[in-house]
Amino acid sequence: MKPVLGIDLGTTNSAMAIWNGSEPEIIPNDRGSRITPSVVAVHDSGEVLVGESAVNQAVVNARNTVYGVKRRMGTSDEYLLNGRRFTPEEVSACIVRKLRLDAEEYLGVDVHDAVITVPAYFSERQRRATIEAGRLAGLRVLRILNEPTAAALAYASRCDSERVILVYDLGGGTFDVTCLRQTGSDFQVLATAGDPALGGVDFTDLLLQSVRQGFAADAGIELADAVIVQQLREMVERGKIELSSRDSAEFGFPFIGSDGRPLHLHRGISRSEFNAMIHGQVDRSLALTRQALTHAGIAAREVDALVLSGGSSRIPLIRQLLQEEFGSRQVSQVNPDEIVAMGAALQASLLQDNRDMSLRDVTAFDLGVEIEQGRFVPLVKRNSPLPAAAERLFTTISDEQAAVEIHVLQGNQAVASGNSSLGRFLLDGIQRGRRGQPRIRIKFRVDADGLVHVGAIDQETGAEQEVTLSGAGDAAPELGRRSRVQSLVQRLERQVRAASEQLDPGFQREAREVCSLARRSMLQQDDEALDQIRGALETLLIEVQSFGGITNESFS
Repeated sequence: MKPVLGIDLGTTNSAMAIWNGSEPEIIPNDRGSRITPSVVAVHDSGEVLVGESAVNQAVVNARNTVYGVKRRMGTSDEYLLNGRRFTPEEVSACIVRKLRLDAEEYLGVDVHDAVITVPAYFSERQRRATIEAGRLAGLRVLRILNEPTAAALAYASRCDSERVILVYDLGGGTFDVTCLRQTGSDFQVLATAGDPALGGVDFTDLLLQSVRQGFAADAGIELADAVIVQQLREMVERGKIELSSRDSAEFGFPFIGSDGRPLHLHRGISRSEFNAMIHGQVDRSLALTRQALTHAGIAAREVDALVLSGGSSRIPLIRQLLQEEFGSRQVSQVNPDEIVAMGAALQASLLQDNRDMSLRDVTAFDLGVEIEQGRFVPLVKRNSPLPAAAERLFTTISDEQAAVEIHVLQGNQAVASGNSSLGRFLLDGIQRGRRGQPRIRIKFRVDADGLVHVGAIDQETGAEQEVTLSGAGDAAPELGRRSRVQSLVQRLERQVRAASEQLDPGFQREAREVCSLARRSMLQQDDEALDQIRGALETLLIEVQSFGGITNESFS
């Protein structure tokens, strides 16, 4: 049977494993290390460096070296590395490709398939970006698996019992906490919570800031040189790790020149000082842990096992506070740097029917649509078991509407603007009538990877639209273009009606003509014309707003 790679694509380090027929096995990289730094650089020669080779040259090539790309996944950011532009997905693909090639060298066979883990609180957009990174690296991604769920699988797979497991997963850049119930070989995720911008990188930043501020106070100069700051960061990172096993760490940096004067940096930091620096972030992780338990309906005393995952979970303060919170619970002894990759390999074996186990994860966010007055209506509630499905009837807000724009969002806020947009699409050909008469059924489906599929159908005419959201803002470029223009037309017509007594007849005639032209262009699917008309509509809207005729209604 062809191997399926289990990949923990981490912020700081990545790891990989396979199912060897009896258990998960960590695969070392080409240097024999069981973890690979998630670092990518482009050398002056144009060569792309990944892992240790990228780290080794970072001091002298800091501007062309990328750390922590995981925090940029799903964004429109770009990296300019030695004159070449990279998206976060492309940078991440460099890491995945190295893992694949190292695995093929180790196993002696080609690898085409993988299970890749992501933080439980990764958005739809970030999940799709991760799948794209795998595709660019030459892999078919069979499943996107939440990291804490993977950790729980790896921990509990050898013991068929009934218990409640809590996974505290604090990695380099993200934090997740998940509560699961194990019944024999069945695993049901009860609830999850997290913060995609909380991790060990933040602790390193706090230490680095303290060292730089101390040097500025002593020497009277700011350390801003990119090469020096990169050297300091690497030194501080080593010191942070050292503080997990020692009561203090020393930071020394000789011969930092300024105006010809040889200056030396020396700073000692105790573990208690470090604890004080990070206490706020650790407290936030504990608050999220309590939130997950509340949503799961589980009391702290009912937790049977506590699984610690991610390198930052080694910090003594974290273990101390968790001990105070949960008492003497059984704590996993699996290597926190490897447990997620092992769980991914185990999930891969389940997909190949090699194990008699079942796993059900949950949604991390509410999923729904925007309605009138910018409100958010969830259809699929957070912590719903996956796969999930839901539907609901909506109607129109204006008389004689021929189409509705459907804005799909993800988040836990009551106001639409407080949530993350997954996309917009247009349902046209609906029954015309008075507002409130048309019946439009919206259907949501969330698959096992946490990816969202949405459909809309008019109950009377049968007009239907089904989309798989890309997470890039629109269901598809052509739908997005038509959707935006249709929305602008509806808004302009409403606002012109509302301010008709104040508006010049010539302005009203111009607005009607532009709206009519927009509708003809949508019917003809003239994308070039639509792009031009969109600008005209936006200009007219700006002008009409000065007359106070503004409404901001969506369908409901």
